[in-house]
Amino acid sequence: MFEKLKARLPADRIATFKKFALPGALALAVTAAIVALLWQNNRHYTMLFGAHENISVSDVVEVLSGEGISYRVEPQSGALLVQENQLSKARMALAAKGISARLPAGYELMDKEEMLGSSQFVQNVRLKRSLEGELAQSIMTLDAVDYARVLLGISETSSFVLTNKPDSSASVMLRLKYGRRLNNEQVAAIVSLVSGSLPGLKPEQVKVVDQAGNLLSANVSEWLDGGYGLQGSAEMVQHIRQQTERNIANLLTPILGAENFRVSVVPRVDFSQMQETQERYLNDPHLAEESLLQENTSEELAMGIPGSLSNSPTNAAQNKKPAGQNNNARQDNQPLSTRNQARRQYNWDRDIRNIHHQSYQLQRLTVAVLLNQNAPQLKKWDEQQFKQMQQLLDHAAGIDSIRGDELSLSRIAFTPPPEYHEPVLPWWQRPSTLRWAEFGGIGLLALLIVVFGILPLLRRWARRPNAAVASAASGETAMADDAGAGQGGEQEAVLGSAAFKGGEELPPQSSGLETKIAFLQMLAKNETDRVADVLKQWISSNERNGK
Repeated sequence: MFEKLKARLPADRIATFKKFALPGALALAVTAAIVALLWQNNRHYTMLFGAHENISVSDVVEVLSGEGISYRVEPQSGALLVQENQLSKARMALAAKGISARLPAGYELMDKEEMLGSSQFVQNVRLKRSLEGELAQSIMTLDAVDYARVLLGISETSSFVLTNKPDSSASVMLRLKYGRRLNNEQVAAIVSLVSGSLPGLKPEQVKVVDQAGNLLSANVSEWLDGGYGLQGSAEMVQHIRQQTERNIANLLTPILGAENFRVSVVPRVDFSQMQETQERYLNDPHLAEESLLQENTSEELAMGIPGSLSNSPTNAAQNKKPAGQNNNARQDNQPLSTRNQARRQYNWDRDIRNIHHQSYQLQRLTVAVLLNQNAPQLKKWDEQQFKQMQQLLDHAAGIDSIRGDELSLSRIAFTPPPEYHEPVLPWWQRPSTLRWAEFGGIGLLALLIVVFGILPLLRRWARRPNAAVASAASGETAMADDAGAGQGGEQEAVLGSAAFKGGEELPPQSSGLETKIAFLQMLAKNETDRVADVLKQWISSNERNGK
């Protein structure tokens, strides 16, 4: 088929095609090799540092260039990429040069020399920045925190303003690592760390926000007060549910298997906080203190109205009394007033209790356990064994009848799960096939470059001396034909026979068709590559003779 196509095409087109086919194929092969090499190299580049790490890119580029490490810059994020096999070398070089991620500046800001005439405002700002940097560095030591920034709003003291002074506040911005999160206890620890570092800063004045805009400190005040908040309440309910399910599963799994039972737990929890103070008096009171007072008065009381005649002395005759009567009056003289006073103080034994009730109280627990009726182990059980199992599950779940807890145990046939068949990818989509196809494509491309690029060049370079000899011989033959055209066909036959046997020169142009065909057959067997050159030489000779 190739010979027919070649016979139909003109000779000049064949020559032009042969002239540009080899360079075009070589250029195409080189381009494909470069594209494959670049595509292969792009797959083995990795990031030198994280996308959010605060690193001087100019310093890193300078070090990588000095060490001769190839790198690339991602257009979208600006991250530096190095080859995987040179990643450790690049990081070691950067560490040796002292280049690492920048941390927020702390108290080292205070070590800088101050300029003369710096104001108190500048000093206060520097102190504030150093304190913010120290707090940020402390928060970044947490495992889940990638980067932190702290902003302090310090209330300034003034001698002229004594009331309505705003409280100090603080804001903490966190960038968490991928897939990590902080629980309430960790957020409360951050709030306590910040509030404890600044005098007068209350924990409720500290706000913590993550990179997604979530206010992490929303429930911190309740957590610090012993509460749980909304998120903490959900976590506590989930903890009770999981713990109860785990206790029941630990009993049923060895007996029935993990696929032959299902457990559902619904706890009802009261998260109201209660603080109670009690004072009680014990036993009978006892005498703690006693005082007695008694007063007796024996003198006559002065009677009369001041300044009146009632105070004048009576007559002697009236005052004169018999002696016996006076003696009896003196003997009968007794105290006119008596006063007794007693004071007693009793004390009771007291018991004062300040009770903080727990922030949650399990009010009721409802548990439902469903067993697979088709399980082989259950087919041998009777009602007595089911009752024993239910009692065992009651103890495992912590069922309290006084509290109103309930546990129901039921049996029902489970629907068999569908058989899982791992999806089988077609052979052309398997990773191993793609990997081998990649290696095979690279090998095939290299083979094509060798066959259609390198070997034809080597053959052409090897044919150039023979082509020069053939051209010289054909030129001499043409001159001999023109000079001695009348010498007869016998001499031409001898020359043609000699040229045919030697195989080094072409037969004369005047040789017969049979001689030329025989020469071409011999040449096609021994030197296939020279057939096209011989035909080209004869065609060009005919064109010259025609002219």
